[in-house]
Amino acid sequence: MIRVARQLNVYTNRTNTVAVDLGVDITGNTITSEIRSEPKTGSTLIATWTVAITNAVLGTLTLTLDNSATSSITASSAYMDIKRIVSGEPVPVFDEPLEVVFIEAVTS
Repeated sequence: MIRVARQLNVYTNRTNTVAVDLGVDITGNTITSEIRSEPKTGSTLIATWTVAITNAVLGTLTLTLDNSATSSITASSAYMDIKRIVSGEPVPVFDEPLEVVFIEAVTS
């Protein structure tokens, strides 16, 4: 697992892109990531990141939230993590859920 910053800022009404370096070979893995209202699976789903693996051998990927998804977010904060499926088994990536803070864009 990797240690991450305590908080990720996501701008509403904007497309948000986050580069992630897992530091391990993720060839053949399935990667998913969701933002939820509470740090637990059963809580309200706020948004789902689009995941693009940029280099599987190096373990790099890009998470994207389109402005069409962020425009409907009314929450001020939430939580996210990243899940890897390795040989059919779900494994955590972070050592704890990451807090997401939603920031309203200024320029219309």
